[in-house]
Amino acid sequence: MNKTELAKMLESEGIRRDAYDLDGGCPDERYCLGYSGGVWSVYYSERGLQSGKREFAAEDDACEYLLKMLRSDPSARS
Repeated sequence: MNKTELAKMLESEGIRRDAYDLDGGCPDERYCLGYSGGVWSVYYSERGLQSGKREFAAEDDACEYLLKMLRSDPSARS
């Protein structure tokens, strides 16, 4: 799975768009997917800090992990 496929899946599952960001950075109170230096990362961003950060070599693994996190958080649903 890549970012585009993940975005479509999140939309079809009713995950709120303001619960995540697929472009990295540090948006407030969102699950994030980032890519830098050949490494994919998934983390929760809050007040400029990245918590629970996990790094992955493959985009597919990072996307699957983010999907799992969002599915398990009831507050991420519409």
